[in-house]
Order: sequence, then structure tokens, then C-alpha cells
Amino acid sequence: MRVHTLGPAETDSNQAAQYFVANLIQEAGEIILHPSFEQLFVELPQLAGDYLLIPTAFRSSQLNLSWGQWHYRNLNQLTLKNAFIFPLAPLVLLENTQNSNNLADTHAALADLLSQIIPTAQINCSASKYLAYQKYRLTDSRYVLTNQRLVQIRPFERIIKKFEPQMIWAVYHIKGELTNVKN
Repeated sequence: MRVHTLGPAETDSNQAAQYFVANLIQEAGEIILHPSFEQLFVELPQLAGDYLLIPTAFRSSQLNLSWGQWHYRNLNQLTLKNAFIFPLAPLVLLENTQNSNNLADTHAALADLLSQIIPTAQINCSASKYLAYQKYRLTDSRYVLTNQRLVQIRPFERIIKKFEPQMIWAVYHIKGELTNVKN
């Protein structure tokens, strides 16, 4: 069984795929990581017969789609085969106290949560929490909402809030060509 999901290896998607393969399937599995779900969706026509693992909190600012919208748009091309609960790595909202702007980095699925805590935040969305943290470290953003395990706190940073969310993961069998997903 080949399972496609979001990479890199540091992502919650990879951890959930590792759990799924090790604990929930009755056969050997191979996990293939992709740089973004959007890119994975484009490649789906070539992946017929394989499986896709995606969190039900999926949100794409690029496609302007939630998981629910994406699910219903692709009923004819995908078959939902399994769903399971697997926790996300603990999340942390971090502030760089040296920056006074309202720039914030996170994954699109977390943008609404971040805006509830920092309503004035100007949010930039990345393809993964890992990439959001990398962007935050390389730019002058003030805030980042990311996986706690990625964070190396510097003297001028402070943790605003921590979260320990559970997640529902959906596993789809890829039937064939997808015609409804647009970039």
C-alpha cells in the first residue's frame, strides 16, 4: 500500500501516516511525502490505486477550499476508506518581542485559530507548520503558530499560548483522474 501525504518528515501528516501504516493496516506500507497538498492534488491522476491521508482540518488558502469542500468535490474520484484519531504535535503561538508589526506565519488550517487570539494579525499561510516556522525565522514576522517540537526559543521570544489538539485523519483510495480540483 502506498500512502501519499504532506511532507516534509517533520509534519504531523507524516507522523499520522507512520501511525496508520504501523498500527491500522494489515499489509506493508510505503509513505510518500509531498511538498504541499495542493501539489499532491495535481498529481492524483497519476496515483490511481494508491491512498491519500489528509487531516479533516485541511484548509487551502491557495485553492480557497476546506477539507469538507474538497471531499464533496471529489466524491467520484476518491473513496473514503478509513478515518482515525491521532493527535497533532503540541502547538505553540510564539512572539518575537523585537518586532512590533502584526505579521504572523502559520499553516492555512490554523489561520482562524491564530486570528482569534491575535485579531490584528496579518497572517501569511505556508504549506505546512514546518515551513511557516522556517519563514518566521527568516523574516521579520512577529508571531508564528506552529508545532512546539520545531521551536528553539531565542531570548527575545515568548510563548503566548500552547495547544494540544486531537485530529481526525481521513484515508482515501484514489480511484482515478480528478477533474474538479483547480489550481
